[in-house]
Amino acid sequence: MHLTGTDFIKEEGWDDYKELREIPDLSVELGVLYERTLPQYYATLDIRLLAAAIDYFFAFAIYCMIAFAYLMLASEKLEQGQLLLFGLILVPVLKFMLNVLGEGSAKNASPGKLLLQIKVTDTRGNPIGFGRALWRNVAKLTCILTLGVGYLAGFLDRKQQCFHDKLAKTLVIKGRLI
Repeated sequence: MHLTGTDFIKEEGWDDYKELREIPDLSVELGVLYERTLPQYYATLDIRLLAAAIDYFFAFAIYCMIAFAYLMLASEKLEQGQLLLFGLILVPVLKFMLNVLGEGSAKNASPGKLLLQIKVTDTRGNPIGFGRALWRNVAKLTCILTLGVGYLAGFLDRKQQCFHDKLAKTLVIKGRLI
């Protein structure tokens, strides 16, 4: 068939075509050099903002479950109200934890990113692990503390990298058909 590494192949059940060189087993079988393709499709800032909102929703839902359990155990009404309001500080902390655990996992995505089919990778498209996920989310605090100035970098960058992505050397990517 005289196939080359840049020929496109689509197997039954796949969503999209792939280059022959992107498929490790088939590349070896046909004698083509396997090459991992660099990310080409980047998540836009509006999609990333929607993913963050979904993550906050999940964090708030976890807080509500914790608060409900506390309400069932606490006795004084005034004390309950004060602690519930003070407990709202947990929501950003829970979101931070969801992001670190999700982005460092095999899925490379927080719950919001999973729903929107985007993921966080290094600049070559590989998983980032928990250490880099933690660093990325700590660096994200600089964007928040500067009232969003760090996010403006994403508008000016072809790869949509915000300041925290540049610090952590990460990308937020999406698939070809998304």
